[in-house]
Amino acid sequence: MTLHISSAYNEDLIHINSKIVEMGGLCEQIMDNTNLSIKDNNVQFAEKAILLDEKLDFLENEINESVIKAIALRQPVADDLRVLFSAIKISGAFERVGDLCKNIAKRAQLLTDENQIEIRREIFELGEKVKKQLTRSINSYINQDTKLATKVWKNDYKIDQIYSDLFNNLLVYLKKKKRVASGSHLMIIAKNYERIGDHATHIGEMTHFAITGENLVA
Repeated sequence: MTLHISSAYNEDLIHINSKIVEMGGLCEQIMDNTNLSIKDNNVQFAEKAILLDEKLDFLENEINESVIKAIALRQPVADDLRVLFSAIKISGAFERVGDLCKNIAKRAQLLTDENQIEIRREIFELGEKVKKQLTRSINSYINQDTKLATKVWKNDYKIDQIYSDLFNNLLVYLKKKKRVASGSHLMIIAKNYERIGDHATHIGEMTHFAITGENLVA
């Protein structure tokens, strides 16, 4: 975030920025645990991801309150208001990432069929690619890097393509194994990963907007 001539407003921005960075770090931890819960069928990883999500909810509320306070006390305009608006959008995206990871982790706990090993591996690989996309978006914010933010935005189609291919494989799995319940969980897990990719892209978009005041347009 760009610093302001007002020292009080600078303190507000530094506090908000630190909390967003903290949210980003938590999201990476949740993604790591969520992905491992899919790969290793490990309940402990799933439970840790679920617990970490509670911290994200708390941080989002803290950021929202800090932004509202800054607007009320500092009456920012133009660039300053854009930065605060972006902070709310980015923290909201992080919170949604946490919710989706929690949902994946809860469903992972219900998957015990050894016949799922191959399809789980494919879902894990999707999760790892989404994690990389999320990390890039976080780094674009931390480093105020518009080029990296744009790269995240441009790479979103790759996640969509991987998800599309995986969805087709899941349909084949359902027809072969005739396991509707587990197959449904796997489909929702894959879809949630695709949605996390969308949120990572949105974080990149909002970072670019906060820095430049311009929207990324296809």
